[in-house]
Amino acid sequence: MLSSVCSAEITGQAGALAALKSEAPKDRLEAIQYLGAQRSDDAYAALALHFRQEKDAYLRVQLVEALDVTISTWSAACALEAADDGNLAVRAAAAVALAPLSGGEAADAKLSALAADPADSVRLAVVSSSARNPGPSTETLLGSVLGDKAAALPVRREAAGALAGMKSKKADAELLKYLSDPDPVIKKAAASRKPAPRPAARKKKAPAKTKK
Repeated sequence: MLSSVCSAEITGQAGALAALKSEAPKDRLEAIQYLGAQRSDDAYAALALHFRQEKDAYLRVQLVEALDVTISTWSAACALEAADDGNLAVRAAAAVALAPLSGGEAADAKLSALAADPADSVRLAVVSSSARNPGPSTETLLGSVLGDKAAALPVRREAAGALAGMKSKKADAELLKYLSDPDPVIKKAAASRKPAPRPAARKKKAPAKTKK
């Protein structure tokens, strides 16, 4: 069987492609790791095509984590598909993979959906990965999480902290909406970005009158 052949360390791309078809999860994992390390278009294409038929959720996570959306359209397409996966760990991995594509229409749509995911772990993945890889839409995305009252409090707090750490006008505008938030942690994060009051302008003294 193929699994017995591929159980040894993979030494070439042909062997890795064969190992992807193995019935043994260990062989497929080795193939995923090998192909991801190649950082080539052909390798990413093979991983993207395999994603659709991989039944093991753990291996789907490993597959998504092996992608690099910044250099491969195959990787980007696979990460977009992974965002709709039925397994929450795979969706969380997709959130991390898609964060560098912030500002793109397709990526923003998927990230927005993941930011409202029923699983708190997926929402947290969106917040943390977006904070590490800020892009044109990051502040708006984090603001939507912070403003979602259905989100768990730790998730909202994480979003508030991420916005405070960005120290940009756009992030501050999102965060300052919550100066009166009932949660003290969120309120403190918002207050930390509140502009300091300007000192009152000094009145100019009237010139002294000269004696005639």
